[in-house]
Parts: sequence; structure tokens; C-alpha cells
Amino acid sequence: MRRSPILPALLCAALAVGCAASRSDIEGLYTGPAARNTGAAPVSVVFVFRHLSQQHGFDTIPKLKFEGVKDFDNLFRDALREISNVSRYETFTELPDDVNDPKRREKLATARSNADYAVELELLEESSFKQQFLSATISLLSLTVIPMPYDWNYTIRADLKGKDGTLRASYQRRATLSDWIQTFLIFVYPFHPIEGKREQIYSESLLDIFREIESEKILR
Repeated sequence: MRRSPILPALLCAALAVGCAASRSDIEGLYTGPAARNTGAAPVSVVFVFRHLSQQHGFDTIPKLKFEGVKDFDNLFRDALREISNVSRYETFTELPDDVNDPKRREKLATARSNADYAVELELLEESSFKQQFLSATISLLSLTVIPMPYDWNYTIRADLKGKDGTLRASYQRRATLSDWIQTFLIFVYPFHPIEGKREQIYSESLLDIFREIESEKILR
């Protein structure tokens, strides 16, 4: 019996597929004068992270993710150096199951009460279900010969609150990441990996937000 050539062709396309990522500049960067918060008293801060994702047309609301961007802890630690007077800090990453976990909710409440300030960091990744479904369909039908884009929009927001819960300042940075899928882009991928572009967006956004907090001398 003669075998169909379709399956081997699909397998070859899957093995040979490549991608090349590009990203936009960060929107909302701090443009004021950079200044160190010299002479400020040491403060304690609790950093609360929310890693969210939403695929418009598929998800009704943003959903909490179990994991954020790769190596996020290293990116955060590097950005934290921009703030000079944080003497003690705690971190807490909100998880979907926290709604059913009184111990974790109590842990967060205790961390808030023990800190001078709270910085709530919301990291939202958005995409379009319609666009990604269309791109995937065309890639499959063309065996990835036709280059197709997959886009993600990122919003990094930080709310800085005092010990009493009062909002002291808000910061927001935005950027777009595009990943083009096409057979022969396998030769381009090592120079433009999507993982590195995504880390750049998170790193530059966090660094700039913390630099603005330091320059505005809010933590005092």
C-alpha cells in the first residue's frame, strides 16, 4: 500500500520551523532627571507580584499564571539595585489557588503590616486568539512556508502604597513583542530568540520604574 506523503511533509516542516522575534520600544519611560535618594531613612518594602495573561476572544478576564517570565527573580534583583534605601524587603507572588488558601492570604497580610511600603507589580501579557489562530492555520496549511506573526502586548504596572494602604504613586510601561514563524527563519532564530526579547521588555521596564521611584524620592 502506498503511503501518503502528507505526514512526512508535516513532520519535516515541524522539525525545520524557525522563528525570529522583534520588539517595540518601551512606552512610558521616565524622562525626568535621574537622582539618587541620598540621605533617606532606610525603609522596608513588600513586593507583591501578579503575573497575568489574557487571550482576547478566548479569555473573559486576565488570568493569574503559575509562572512568569523565565529568570524573573534575577531580573527583579537587578532592578532593585536602583532603589538605594531599601533595608529589608519581602516578595510574594500571587497564585490562582490563593483564593482557597487562608495561610497564604494571612502570610501576605502579615508581610504588608510589617512593611513600611508595599509595591504591587502587575505584569500582564495579552494576545489575540483570532490573530494567533489565523496565523497557526496559515502556517499549518503552508507547511510554515508563508511567514506569519504572533504578537503579544505587555503592560508592567506598579502601584506604590503606604503602610496604611494609601496609594502614593502609580507607574506603567508598555511594549509589544512579535514572533515571526517561517521555515527558513531557523537560521535567524539564534540571533533573535523570543525568550531574550521578552526578558528585555521585563528588565527594561522594571529598571525604569524603580529608577523613577528612586528619583522621585517617594520611599522616605
